[in-house]
Amino acid sequence: MSRLPCWPIWGSLFLPISTGNQGCSKEDTSQYWKKIMKLGYYFRGNKFHRLINAVGLGVALASLLVVLLYVQREFSYDAFHSKADRIFRLTLNTNTGASAMHAARVYGAWPFEMAATYPSVEKITRLVPYRRCAVAIDEELFYSENAFATDSTFFEVFDFEVLLGKKEGSFSAPGEAYITESLAKKYFGSVDVLGRTITLTGRQDSEAYACTVQGVLADFPRNSHFHAEILTSLPRAGNMERWAYTYLLLKDPQDAAAIVAAEQAEWDREATDKTAPTIHLQNIQDIHLRSHKTRELEKNRDIRSIYMLVSGVVIILLITLVNFVNLKRVAFLSSLSAFKIKIINGAKVSTLIKEQLLQMIPLVMAFLSLALSLLYVVNDALHLGLVMREVWWSALWIILFFVLGVLLLSVYPFFFNRIEKRIGYTPRQGRVYLFPLVVQFTLAMVALTATIVLDKQLHFLQHQHPEADNEDMIVIPYNQMAVHQRYEVLKTKLLESPGIEMVSCAMEEPGGDINDGFPFILEGMEQTDPPLHINVLTTDDNFFQLLDIDALAGSLEVKGIPGLAWEKKAWDLSYLEAYQPEKKALIAKLREEVEGYKGRYIVNESALKMWGIADPQEAIGRMFRLDYHMPHVFPEGEIIGVVPDFHYTNLHRKERPLVVIPQLNFSTNYLVRFRPGLREQALADLRRVWQEVNPDMPLNYRYVSDTYQRVYEEEYSQARLLGWFSLMALFLVALGIYAIASFNIQRVTKEIGIRKVNGATVKSILVMLNRGFVKWGVMAFLVATPISYYAMNKWLGNFAYKMTLSWWIFALAGLLTLSIALLTVSWKSWRAARRNPVEALRYE
Repeated sequence: MSRLPCWPIWGSLFLPISTGNQGCSKEDTSQYWKKIMKLGYYFRGNKFHRLINAVGLGVALASLLVVLLYVQREFSYDAFHSKADRIFRLTLNTNTGASAMHAARVYGAWPFEMAATYPSVEKITRLVPYRRCAVAIDEELFYSENAFATDSTFFEVFDFEVLLGKKEGSFSAPGEAYITESLAKKYFGSVDVLGRTITLTGRQDSEAYACTVQGVLADFPRNSHFHAEILTSLPRAGNMERWAYTYLLLKDPQDAAAIVAAEQAEWDREATDKTAPTIHLQNIQDIHLRSHKTRELEKNRDIRSIYMLVSGVVIILLITLVNFVNLKRVAFLSSLSAFKIKIINGAKVSTLIKEQLLQMIPLVMAFLSLALSLLYVVNDALHLGLVMREVWWSALWIILFFVLGVLLLSVYPFFFNRIEKRIGYTPRQGRVYLFPLVVQFTLAMVALTATIVLDKQLHFLQHQHPEADNEDMIVIPYNQMAVHQRYEVLKTKLLESPGIEMVSCAMEEPGGDINDGFPFILEGMEQTDPPLHINVLTTDDNFFQLLDIDALAGSLEVKGIPGLAWEKKAWDLSYLEAYQPEKKALIAKLREEVEGYKGRYIVNESALKMWGIADPQEAIGRMFRLDYHMPHVFPEGEIIGVVPDFHYTNLHRKERPLVVIPQLNFSTNYLVRFRPGLREQALADLRRVWQEVNPDMPLNYRYVSDTYQRVYEEEYSQARLLGWFSLMALFLVALGIYAIASFNIQRVTKEIGIRKVNGATVKSILVMLNRGFVKWGVMAFLVATPISYYAMNKWLGNFAYKMTLSWWIFALAGLLTLSIALLTVSWKSWRAARRNPVEALRYE
């Protein structure tokens, strides 16, 4: 009975399956290890140069596989849905000129009317986020940022796997919930949770929503543009008036453009006196890499980052191939005499090629083993989270073509250097292999420049934000309304702690997006069509003092803001006037209590630019009012202060016109600054006071410095990968230079001996040996500088705020590259120059 073939151990790394040693006898295993040990014999002759080839090719292949895995994962987002090509997200651009916002979500019932109008729309479903929901499971209480309400058509559009329960009829009645496998195991201890109860309280909810678990979902794939851990039916069946991420399933994806055109024409007809918003349909497979709209469900990547990574691996490949080809050509000419003898004795060139290919087998096995080992090491070290198993077939093809390319390059000298015609020919002496080094120098300098620029840009961005480096400031983000109603009590108690210096609050956390904008009325400014919008940030009265921001004009002193009680009355008054005007007595009473307060507004420099006001002092005292549907909430008032663009949010886009309103109602992000040196005491007091004031809600906080770092997570990931590429580029260049220097020194050994006998100094020998490398290095610097400047200037154009490309960055990259090259060459040259000339002449 025949046994299954025995896979070699390195082959089990090569294939993403665990074969183990089943079917392998002791004899098989012994023979295998004997063959592995024979790899060492390959490196006995010219061992260092063969080692250089093995290391270089291994690093290049590992880099290629890392980028392959990364790129394949990035382009595979949402492709696992069987109907992915027919699923489109509905988005809306406000189309308000300079203040326009393109939002990933839409409001109201009109998408359902639109879906009913066009026969090509097969299904429609929505995701309504709970927005940092407080979840209660038995005695456990925690926050979830991945809880959504959805429609009964959810599983008819998306293909997420259900482990327990059924898809049919899901989310058709209020109080139904599906949770993920990991959540079930974490809080219930198993996936057997059908019929259990969970309670959710959204950030804007005044009361909890109890749901019965009807099913368990497999954890959402990593390559999904959103990751829910809790899905529920809508609290009220048929509720359409809400903000939602809306998805249409079309019968034919080609109909998307026609649907948008027809619906847009209808909107334009209805908007007789103003410009209509612009409707868009976006295929879900384009969201992850090509969508950067306001209020995205998750932060997306930028396809330009993919181009940067591909450029990095191309640099590694080119440097490696130049090294490999250069060394092969040198080795070929060094062995030319031996080849001539074989040809004279009757050997054919084809025989020599076969011998060369057989000699390459140990090299191939060596660099494959190194590459696959490096792949796992780099993946873990850089926290990339790549999974070989997901793309193993593509990886096999890449490895196959890489190996074939290496084999072809290994025998190319036999085709371009006809040995038969070189019998009697002696290779010219001298350093003739330095020109290819200019390519390596150039590529290494470009990679190093890119790494320095990326690091400096991230440092620049991080330090533009207020208090970004303050390790004594925390944020308690997005608290529920039930918690926020007790904010003033919490603040008073916290300030009693000797370790807490200041407490404030804001509508958004540091680094978050300020996306709420409204039309406005400003004294002395005419209305436009479409009307201009200004973004709104509500804060506590000491917000600017906490962030240490000074006014450009006016004052930031806004003591005596009305507080939450007044704001509730303002909301009630606005609501009653709009929807229950018959309650005249109550309206009159509320109006008497509310209308005594006038708004106080602080604007930034970008707002002045939008208004065409050059001198900040000119804005002080002007009447200002937001055109808001609840008019008493933001009453008419005056501008009391102007602040610089203080970069509270991220810097991926230009700072927008902003009005800061000292009000508490929307300001659910709490900022707490500790006194220096008293952080531990302050945290202990914070936990104690929180438990006293909010015993029914957990305390979650993070440091402000960490929140800003999370904003640039993608850029930091790029920096780590680019740093790896730059390090490998310099390493490979150093290896190549050392190898070429060794060959050149070997060829001029006799010349060095004669020069030393005639009185040459070590310094003069070093100059002679290093002169060529310096010349080509300087030439590479002249080539690399304009290339690097153009590429980095183009990349920095992606940022609204960017560093200045100083000359010293390019000089530093060139100096580092040349220094590494010269140190590498000089060490080998110094050893040759110090050698006894008698030994050198005897050797020759």
